[in-house]
Amino acid sequence: MHPRYSRPPRRLRWILLFIGSLALSLGLGLMPMTGISLRAIAQTPTAPSNLSSPASASDLVRQGVERYRAGDFSGAIAPWQEALNAYEEADNLPNQAIVLENLARVYRSLGDATNALPYWEQATEVYRRLGDGQRLGRMLTEQAQTYTSLGQHRQAVVLLCNAVGGLTEAETATVAENCEANSALGLARSAGDRPGEAAALGSLGEAQRLQGEYDWAIANLMASLAIAREVDNPAYTAAITNGLGSVYAQLARISDRRAADAIDRGDAADAAAQRESAQTNTETALNYFQQSFDAATRSGDSTAQLRALLGMIPAYHYVRAFPETQSSHAQAIALLNQTPLSRDKAYAAIKLTNLLPLTQSLDADRGSLAGTTCLEPEVRPVAETLLTQAIATARQIGDSRAASFALGKLGQIYECERDYRKALAFTEEAEVAADQDLQSRDSLYLWQWQTGRILYEQGEPQAAIAAYEEAIATLEKIRSDILTADRDIQFDFRDAIEPVYRQLAELRLNQAPTSKTVSPDEVDVLANINAALTAIDSLKLAELQNYFGDECIILAAVAPEATDRAVSARYENTGIFSTFIQDDRTAIILTLPDGRQRIERLSVSRETLNQEINEFRLGLETSLYALEDYDPSLAALLYDQLIRPFMADLETSEVEMLVFVQDGIFRSVPMAALYDGEQYLIQHYAIATTPSLSLTTVDPPVRRHNLRALALGLSTSAVVGDQEFAPLRGVDRELDLIREKLPGSQSLLNAEFTLDRLRQELQENEYSIIHMATHGEFGAEPADTFLVTGDGQKLTIGQLESAIRQLGGTDQVDLLMLTACKTAIGDSRSALGLAGVAVQAGARSAIASLWAIGDFPTVQLMERFYQALNDPNLTKAQALQAAQLAALNSSERTLARPGAWAPFILIGDWR
Repeated sequence: MHPRYSRPPRRLRWILLFIGSLALSLGLGLMPMTGISLRAIAQTPTAPSNLSSPASASDLVRQGVERYRAGDFSGAIAPWQEALNAYEEADNLPNQAIVLENLARVYRSLGDATNALPYWEQATEVYRRLGDGQRLGRMLTEQAQTYTSLGQHRQAVVLLCNAVGGLTEAETATVAENCEANSALGLARSAGDRPGEAAALGSLGEAQRLQGEYDWAIANLMASLAIAREVDNPAYTAAITNGLGSVYAQLARISDRRAADAIDRGDAADAAAQRESAQTNTETALNYFQQSFDAATRSGDSTAQLRALLGMIPAYHYVRAFPETQSSHAQAIALLNQTPLSRDKAYAAIKLTNLLPLTQSLDADRGSLAGTTCLEPEVRPVAETLLTQAIATARQIGDSRAASFALGKLGQIYECERDYRKALAFTEEAEVAADQDLQSRDSLYLWQWQTGRILYEQGEPQAAIAAYEEAIATLEKIRSDILTADRDIQFDFRDAIEPVYRQLAELRLNQAPTSKTVSPDEVDVLANINAALTAIDSLKLAELQNYFGDECIILAAVAPEATDRAVSARYENTGIFSTFIQDDRTAIILTLPDGRQRIERLSVSRETLNQEINEFRLGLETSLYALEDYDPSLAALLYDQLIRPFMADLETSEVEMLVFVQDGIFRSVPMAALYDGEQYLIQHYAIATTPSLSLTTVDPPVRRHNLRALALGLSTSAVVGDQEFAPLRGVDRELDLIREKLPGSQSLLNAEFTLDRLRQELQENEYSIIHMATHGEFGAEPADTFLVTGDGQKLTIGQLESAIRQLGGTDQVDLLMLTACKTAIGDSRSALGLAGVAVQAGARSAIASLWAIGDFPTVQLMERFYQALNDPNLTKAQALQAAQLAALNSSERTLARPGAWAPFILIGDWR
């Protein structure tokens, strides 16, 4: 059997998506609203002779309350619904509002936010009719919390604040001091409702945390905490400090992830600094979790105490406080037995199971702050007890989603033990439980994936493939929601989502031959290759959504099925290379114009490949101003590995254009600089790259005549945050030559180059090209990806996208040019951000630099590129090729070196 599927590896964290999805139920998302947590009708009951009478309706309300408090959440719905009908018939608005609140809360307790939301909305409308501003504000907060639980954070922010005053979209989402009077915060402040104001601020901070707006989240949570302490409300204090602990835990995870990326690219100093930051933030998180626990203890809330401990356990482990890790886990288990029946209790039992490995060793997966591994034999009985308790609780309260997670976790335990019969039985039960609830698809795909792994181990590869494809079909339906809903989930993408696509692609590729050109009439073989390519392409879409997060607008331009063949056949003389990196080898797949395909496997480990590519990149960059001649030996090695095995097919098919769909570290490779021993690849082919072929437009190319560009540039030095950017002294000339080559173009230099002016120009004039000659940073996280404007501000790709898309589909920008960008050597995440810039910015294609090359080479390359672009017979790829060949053949030594011309890559539509 293939060793990759022998059992989940020790550091496999497939369950992290689930842990991330619990953030709301175990965090601040359901902030307690004192005095309105559950309400009965304050009337003296009389004989229930008529259900529409106030007395009998109030009895129904009390009956529902009793069932709810006994844990029979589903049983509370019918009497409350009947009472609501009676109060609506009697036009009794105050009691209608109470019952509507209760119905919303019971659906929330069942984890059914979709059904809870309409009841919050109806309650809000009733209080609006009653003119009760205080209740109205609180209902808007509850409604916003429900939107947050659905991942609709922006809608939540609108309800909570809806800031005014001519602010930008980003500012509107963050400024709590400038809220509309009819927002939750505005109403609470008008009514002098300090607890309501605290709840609204806390909910706003939580929504911002989940959007990754950590500074604003901290500010609003701190403002909420000050009010909670002012009104001496320990329940609020417990919830808010738990939220602050969660923010700092996430900041620690960011630093920890950055440290890992720094190690991958060989930057030991940055790795040490990031680890120190992670340590500091984790200690701050622990402080807040302890405050939360203390406040919850004062209020006698065992659920809130448990919530705080669940945050403390991984944090203690991260700072290597092993005794505290163990004691906190034991204390949490004791508290669990005291916690009232609820979905919190069910999910806490599952999370405590996932955290068990942290109690066994400091070498457990502490880097994830929420990891899970195969359990040691001595703790398996504890895990089984916890999961059995979770299943019983879930079934008692009618929460099939919680039951699904607990059953699936039991299946994973037996999978680790290689008891595949029991593993499959529990996994199938988990699938059934997930299928009972349309809201549980985020668990369903996990168990379909788990079924695939188990079936493979049982020697049934075809059945395993079918299970994997079911998992991906489920995941495709919910991917956009889960990848944009919560930064917790986005952090765990590489552990909880990416492996599903990769493992299916590997299973499919294992069915296809290596080093053999497959003809179109070999249907079965091509089916496996194209199924693998479809999985890989879907992964590329998911990676972009994960990278750009909730700002991401990604719509596939073509259907994902057989994408390589469809695109290759559409464009004559085009060969398409797709790379797929595995731990111990790399698959390289070529699709030729006539539909033939060929797979070659490079038997090089991921670590060796990373080292080769990083040295290649570093050699190109440092060659720019080195005294000695450039050494092309690494360029030749990569050519031999990636291109040479396919040369016979490329020549017989008369290929003139190469398109690369790159995976991982390959995104940082300037393919134009690969060397065959005599010439560079750009001397044989025009070259383009795309992050995903399904994002490659099939619309007719823009007719290039009377080209006009909006050219924006920064020639002076700038300081953005704590980063200093040197002046780009050639930008003035760069913008001048654009106006020379493209008459009718407009330029905005330095102070004129602002986001507002950019928006104004795009609203008032039509431009097919946006040329930005400014510093561009592409980092491992979206927060580290931005362009620098002339007023020293960060221009995010999301803001650029918003400005471009205001033009509408018919006036889409054809080309986005970024001439001073850089990605970090060895950082595949920053290269991913660059690869997706055209897609995210809303342009058909982009040309950008992998690293900044200096003023003189940039100006020379741009002059030659725009000169060639004016020829309508040349594609954009050919125009770039012409500019690079002119540089390569230049008598200017600095310009002729590949480090000067190779970093410019064409992304997206190459026509």
